[in-house]
Amino acid sequence: MPAQKVNAFEIAKALKGVQRIAIFGHVLPDSDCYGSVFGMKAALAKAGKEVFVYLDARIPYNLEFFKNFDNLENCPYFQNADIALVFDASALDRVENLEILKDYKDNGVPVFVIDHHISGGISDFADFIWQDSDKSSASEMAFDILKVAGFSIDKGAATFFLAGIEGDTGGFQHQNTTRESLEAAGYLISKGARYRLIADNLLNPQNGLNILRLYGLVLERLIYNKKYQTVTSYLTLEDAKKFGVEGDSYSGVANLLNVIDGAKAIIFISEREDGILKVSLRTRDKNVDVQKLASYVGGGGHVKASGFTLRGKIVIEDGQPKIV
Repeated sequence: MPAQKVNAFEIAKALKGVQRIAIFGHVLPDSDCYGSVFGMKAALAKAGKEVFVYLDARIPYNLEFFKNFDNLENCPYFQNADIALVFDASALDRVENLEILKDYKDNGVPVFVIDHHISGGISDFADFIWQDSDKSSASEMAFDILKVAGFSIDKGAATFFLAGIEGDTGGFQHQNTTRESLEAAGYLISKGARYRLIADNLLNPQNGLNILRLYGLVLERLIYNKKYQTVTSYLTLEDAKKFGVEGDSYSGVANLLNVIDGAKAIIFISEREDGILKVSLRTRDKNVDVQKLASYVGGGGHVKASGFTLRGKIVIEDGQPKIV
């Protein structure tokens, strides 16, 4: 049975009536996933709630500053909870610690999904869903919930949320930047969000020279498909280790490539740990919807920016990359 559609006010009401809350995000979490999860955790804990986070605790180097504002440890095992929140995951197999989420579901704990992507099927599992592709980020949606609930947002939660919004809007340069996202950013800064700290780490990472070298490698590997007018490039796990950078640190590569004239779509493939490939899709063409392709293979996103993951690795045969 499909999930019941709800909004920020209904989720806020549900949170006010419970004490123990479990929070989930997606695999290979980015700044928006971390920002929405830990921003919500910080605000709910401040409101006297007991919160359990089930998310990869291996924070990428460009988000290390998050540790200045809260304990980012992952809950190691199942804890009794009254409600479960899932942020930024449009497909069920994209949820980090999925088996624990299923345990909550089996124990009658209502599951709420909050996501700004077009649903990739998770609505068939969730009990309640607030999905709004007009929102810039899951962090903006989490902020909306807390604001209508009247929960206090301190500088830690504000910094988490602002980092999530800034990350998913590319520093407020992407098409998903809206009046509402800018108003949210202004409010969060008024609450003490450390904008300069966020900008220095997300937009101007400390190992910027190595990032630029990595970008150079991506540009050297550009493959243009004349028939479909697509541009593809890739990075291996070995590349990332060679330059001493982590996956979320070069998540902006796809956006960099999306300025190439004559390309109807950009495909950027990067190897990650545990045999996972992350595929990022971008387009500026008004007639192309990359979200349809991503959802077809279990991913999701927006019309102009989407992605998915699959298992495999990149090998080079006869000088050409191949996925096996």
